[in-house]
Amino acid sequence: MTNNTNGFSTDIRVNGEKLNCVNRFKYLGAIIADEGSKPEILARIAQAKLKTIWNDRNIALSSKFRLMRSLVMSIFLYACESWTLTADTERRIQAIEMRCLRKLLGITYRDYIFNEEVRNRTRQAIGPHEDLLTTVKRR
Repeated sequence: MTNNTNGFSTDIRVNGEKLNCVNRFKYLGAIIADEGSKPEILARIAQAKLKTIWNDRNIALSSKFRLMRSLVMSIFLYACESWTLTADTERRIQAIEMRCLRKLLGITYRDYIFNEEVRNRTRQAIGPHEDLLTTVKRR
């Protein structure tokens, strides 16, 4: 993969052998692609679904939130500093966070509760915390 704005390809050689150009590759578990970060973000969203934990009523909300931050979000945020953020990917990041928070609180979309109210309920139950998109942008 070459990321060259002038349209020329660069020959890279290791021990005299030319390396092939590819459109995407996996590096330290992260997918690096010439079309941006969307495939990487979609793959991480798929990994971030831990349905059985969210539905378990025997686990306290604060414990579920800590599990979400330590397990799900750490997987999701791995190598996020290499992502190209577009409006679409930002929307997807916010959507996965809201999906997780709604699961934690037992709120479905049929309840017609706006995202801001979900955030307020989360703050009341758990305390202040940084939202996922802010964390991604900070890295």
